[in-house]
Amino acid sequence: MAKPPADADPEKFVLGRGHYSNFETACPYHDDRVFRIDPTPVPVWSTIIYNLIFIGAFYGLHLLLKHLMGGEADARMVYGAPIGVGLTTCGLFTLVVYRSFANARRLGPWLIYDKATRRVELPREGGLTFDRHEIVHLQYITTKRLDWGGVLNNERLSELNLITNRDGVRRRWPLLRSIFTVKAFDRVLKPLAENTDLPVVRVQDEWLGWRVTETPYGGTAPSQGPAEE
Repeated sequence: MAKPPADADPEKFVLGRGHYSNFETACPYHDDRVFRIDPTPVPVWSTIIYNLIFIGAFYGLHLLLKHLMGGEADARMVYGAPIGVGLTTCGLFTLVVYRSFANARRLGPWLIYDKATRRVELPREGGLTFDRHEIVHLQYITTKRLDWGGVLNNERLSELNLITNRDGVRRRWPLLRSIFTVKAFDRVLKPLAENTDLPVVRVQDEWLGWRVTETPYGGTAPSQGPAEE
């Protein structure tokens, strides 16, 4: 793949920093006063279901080994390997899920929108707040990293960022990250469009190139720079 053009706009590419995963750790909350992007509770039942799938897969491995080895079956191979690897897989998966979601809940909401004042607060940035006219838009972006450096694996990643313009200083504030390239944040963005007046833009690049497109997302109003009061 060719390297990115020298004049590429960094704002049109993912920041590429922090942890990206396939866990949906964010969920929307809204009432008459606020809209929030909150941490999702630990998905207990989903974790149990996935562990049952793992158990079924390793039980199948046990039956396969038993069938292939027949009367020469080694108990350590037929029973020990599937049980040992299975318990390790289930344990590590459960630990990673719990720590990911528990850590998100410990840090609190990513964004709070006050419907009366139209102000946006970023609790994870020390409670930083922005008036509506300082907000350019929310950026739902799926691209490769611009600081690629020629490595073989430069996969496309997705981010949800808040872009602000305060006193002429334009800045991107990272909110959510995902390895998904399709519908990564729909769970949050659809309610956001219904409960706020914040515009959202969709930024995407080519699979094998560096050309970037930017369009209004869903039913949100197109971004026209900092909003007017």
